[in-house]
Amino acid sequence: MVRILLFLLALIVLFCSYYLIKKPTGFLVLFSQDEQEDARSFLKQFGYLYALLGTIGIVIGVIDHRAYSMMYLVALLVIAAIFALMMGAKTKKG
Repeated sequence: MVRILLFLLALIVLFCSYYLIKKPTGFLVLFSQDEQEDARSFLKQFGYLYALLGTIGIVIGVIDHRAYSMMYLVALLVIAAIFALMMGAKTKKG
């Protein structure tokens, strides 16, 4: 059951990475006009990081080791929190 959920999580992370890399215009409305290029590179950078985390998640799902799975989940949560905090700081005010 844990393997199935880990694969599902990895697929969701890969979908998010695709969205951040190929279709960042959905998020660009949150940023001010003068920060559009910086925001695009910021979103691409985290998109590539999420793609890496998604592929690592698939590999860890195949390995099926509990300690590696927990380390992966912690790393994913930390990266997601960093992304949320940085994006919150970069978005335009009011």
